Amino acid sequence: MVYYSQILGKPIIDDVGNKVGIVKDLCIKDGVRYASVCGVVGNFNGNAKMIKWESIAELGNKPNDKFSLGIYLNKEFSKIKLHDATALNLNRLLDKQIIDVKGARVVRVNDILLGQIHNKFVLIGVDISTKGIFRRLGISGLFKKLKEHIIMWKDISPLAENMSSLSIKVQREKLNQMHPAEIADLIRDLSIEEKEMIFNTLSDKKAAETLLKSQPDVQKTFFRTMSLKKIAGLLEQLPSDDSAALLSMMPSIINKKVLKQMKQGIAARIQKVMSYNKATAGAIMSTNFITIPENLKINEASELLKDELKIHRQMYYIYVVGDGGILKGAISLRQLLINDPDDTVEAHMRKDMIIVNVNAEIDDILNLMGKYSLIALPITDKERKIVGVIRVNDVLEVMLPERIKQRRIPRIQKRIKGQNGNPAK
Repeated sequence: MVYYSQILGKPIIDDVGNKVGIVKDLCIKDGVRYASVCGVVGNFNGNAKMIKWESIAELGNKPNDKFSLGIYLNKEFSKIKLHDATALNLNRLLDKQIIDVKGARVVRVNDILLGQIHNKFVLIGVDISTKGIFRRLGISGLFKKLKEHIIMWKDISPLAENMSSLSIKVQREKLNQMHPAEIADLIRDLSIEEKEMIFNTLSDKKAAETLLKSQPDVQKTFFRTMSLKKIAGLLEQLPSDDSAALLSMMPSIINKKVLKQMKQGIAARIQKVMSYNKATAGAIMSTNFITIPENLKINEASELLKDELKIHRQMYYIYVVGDGGILKGAISLRQLLINDPDDTVEAHMRKDMIIVNVNAEIDDILNLMGKYSLIALPITDKERKIVGVIRVNDVLEVMLPERIKQRRIPRIQKRIKGQNGNPAK
């Protein structure tokens, strides 16, 4: 194997041993697992031309040859056809940004690792280490203790169909597995074009969650560049309170147009949330909660919740309602698991709950949750119908200073070891 930087400037030698030029670049053709080298761009008497790979005998050094490393042709130079370099040149990849999905960070290509596989010379991976920079400067020998950091080409796939305009490469499937907050942090310093390329690889739900976690300036940029229909589609993927928070960032005339593009029922719920005073419980509550009728049996409630819990996350309590949606109590998932399946939900629900009106002031909510160490607080309207829930994370969102919210949080990965001491798979 050899690095791209080690090939540049090396001689091109024909089959009779004459030095006919020097290596200026390599051309590649992208593939799923590897990118194949399809030609060598050389400087031939001041002219930059490409020799196709079928005219290359080997890359390396021949025994007793005066050149330590070079590209050897399989014909006399006069018999080789020269071409314009129209394929993707490797120098276009250098210093470009890629996303290291495993490390959840944006990194830069400092060098390129090449090697021979099945009689082909291929691009194996990219080196993102500091040593790659020193290698390009020709001083890597002074830093022998530094190690390479190779991202394999098979773990990278192009975002842009036009490889000549490649600026970011990332594997779509792995990106969609990342947490939205990590993706939001990754795209933070990218150009608008690069942000859009990343954003367009995400599923609608992941894109919506990422937009929610992004900084306000990033959100506003996307709102300016996306169509109203696209914005409406993304907001429909979010809970009503989150959609309301994003819509409130837009001018009134725009968010009204977006709401018209949305499904009528979803739009009505969002408008209801937006109507609450910003200093009240309604402004910070989540509309993502589950209710069940009080007359259900435990086994019936458990069956009903199987599908609900696939959609709703962070469910501390299941709220029990009577006729007309009046809040009667709450029951935990633990109670549903440990009690007799034929018992009624009403028999095991908690009735002495602390509840708060939707118009209660936020400061009172914070004091109440702190005083009673509550992890979730149901919010009701004047008729005692549950309209939302305030959870610990909603409180933190209000309490944390803006400078803390904008701070980058390093990704800490824990490795779980099996009994034999090896990482569990």
